[in-house]
Amino acid sequence: MYFIKSQVVAIAIAATFFTVPLGATPFAYISNQLDDSVSIIDTEQGKVVDTISVHGKPAGVAVAPAGDNVYISTPEAQGFAVLDSKNRKVIAKVTVSDGALGIAASPDGKRIYVADWYHNNVDVIDAGDFRIIKTIAVGDSPSGLLVSPDNRWLYVANRLSNSVSKIDLNNLTISKTTPVGTHPFGLTIDARGERIYVANVQSDDVTVLETRRLLPIATVKVNMLPYATALALNDSRLFVTNQDDGSVSVIDTASLKEIALIEVGNKPEGINTHPDDRHVYVANWFDNTVSVIDAKTLKVVDTIKTGKGSRAFGQFFGK
Repeated sequence: MYFIKSQVVAIAIAATFFTVPLGATPFAYISNQLDDSVSIIDTEQGKVVDTISVHGKPAGVAVAPAGDNVYISTPEAQGFAVLDSKNRKVIAKVTVSDGALGIAASPDGKRIYVADWYHNNVDVIDAGDFRIIKTIAVGDSPSGLLVSPDNRWLYVANRLSNSVSKIDLNNLTISKTTPVGTHPFGLTIDARGERIYVANVQSDDVTVLETRRLLPIATVKVNMLPYATALALNDSRLFVTNQDDGSVSVIDTASLKEIALIEVGNKPEGINTHPDDRHVYVANWFDNTVSVIDAKTLKVVDTIKTGKGSRAFGQFFGK
């Protein structure tokens, strides 16, 4: 295992990053909770090209599959904002609940799911008219949400219950709830929908679940206060933000061993992989920046200035 410094000042390193071909979806949407704003990063240019005011302490991010709308949870505004990605403006403010935090969009674009941190439930919302279809009781303080690639299941990290719930999206009921580590927060699922990786903030580890029976198959120790996770390189590597030591752990998903520890900015939180499946973007809360990691070389290849309190919890790239 090795530790990589994050200072990216050398021209050679920057040139390496910008000559790497990037995917067709170049924008990342980064919620800046302390600025009440969302930064839009053009990843081809490697810089913020617009900043949108979003009131209510924006936290969670979910991009609609078509890429036309971006949903931003706003806990202090009791719901979420809808951004028009083409015109770069807020087109709707939806009131859901007092503790709106985690947010996810269904793969078919028809539903939005919002976790209510205070009332211990998940709201199912029609993406057409923003009507609440159903409210589902889950564990205590639900946070991270993800939908299976086949749009069949919704998974919920119940932070204070130390568990993950599996919701059947055909009948909108809980199928199973499984204990994981202490204070689970961020979730990631692989492309085949076979494994879920759960970042457990207080036990400093990642629980690996097989989805069919929702059973743990491994626990991988990482560093201090893991917050969220992202997969890259055809799901061969898992990246985990460690809040308390400004690092990202890299786990080989075949051996389920930590293979690297990469230094990023101060207090890394949200993490997501560019559609090129190679570059991993990390929102650094205390530094007000986004670090860009090359998943092949395991080096930080760019650092982008964003806004105050960059959090970006969720899926902030379009597919």
